[in-house]
Amino acid sequence: MHIRRRIAWASVALLFLGVIAVGVARWQQGYRAYVIHTGSMTPTLVPGDLIIDRPAAPHHFPTGDIITFRHSARPDLVTHRITSVADTGIHAKGDGNRTADVWTISPRMVQGVEQTRLPLLGYLAVYLKQPTGIASLATSVLGLFPLWRLFFPPEDPRTAA
Repeated sequence: MHIRRRIAWASVALLFLGVIAVGVARWQQGYRAYVIHTGSMTPTLVPGDLIIDRPAAPHHFPTGDIITFRHSARPDLVTHRITSVADTGIHAKGDGNRTADVWTISPRMVQGVEQTRLPLLGYLAVYLKQPTGIASLATSVLGLFPLWRLFFPPEDPRTAA
């Protein structure tokens, strides 16, 4: 029984470390996660969704791709769909917007191309970026240990037959 518990804990630890290792490797390869904050891409992407972007291939921007880009020198990022590509740059529009974006995007302004969307996980990402979010998660995890011992007390070897 004791060995099974150690194997279970080791398996959980290895799984956790594996997820961290894959995340770090993908980050090194240029993958980034972004949270959708507005409804400009509704119904495709809604506020609270988390998207994972892969690095953009230089000079390869097919119409219909969803890209994340900076439209000016401001630090704001926008995630919209490519409507056309011209010699002057890329034109995009939010799926939920009535009109196309007024700016033309230079290919160097593109931060990434959508790879995966994770519905509503953006709320968790925003929560965990805050110090209080991390502290509450740590407190919750630490609080599980006494509860586990309360509901599943260790067997007394003297009474086990």
